[in-house]
Amino acid sequence: MKARIKNNKDSIVLYVGGKVDYETQDSVCQFINQTIERNQKDETPKKIIMNFEALDFVGSSGITQFVQQLKQIHHDNHTTPKYCSVRSEFQKIIKAFDEENEFEFFDDEALTRRGGKPIINQ
Repeated sequence: MKARIKNNKDSIVLYVGGKVDYETQDSVCQFINQTIERNQKDETPKKIIMNFEALDFVGSSGITQFVQQLKQIHHDNHTTPKYCSVRSEFQKIIKAFDEENEFEFFDDEALTRRGGKPIINQ
C-alpha cells in the first residue's frame, strides 16, 4: 500500500494506492484518521478528498472490513471525506454497506474540490 498527501488551498487530497486486503486495511484507515485529526486541529479545516484511483482490493473480506472502518471514520469526525476515482465495482460494494447514505463519489478530483454533483449518492 502506498499513500501520499497533497495540500491545496482549500483541500487535502489523500492518494491511496496499491493493494488493500484484510491485513493492510488497518494501516490505510489509520493513515486516513491521522490526516483528518491533524486537519481538524488546524485553524481553518479543509475538505478531505480521498483519491482511490490506484487502489486495488484483494478479497471481499478485506473490503468489507475496510468499508466498516471508513464508516466509523465518518461517525467519529466532523469533516467527512469525499471520494473520487473509485472504481464502479468498489462503489457498489461500499454503497451496499452505506445504509445512511454517507459516502459521496465523484468522477475526478477537480469536480470533488469544486463541490460538483456526486456520481452516486442520489
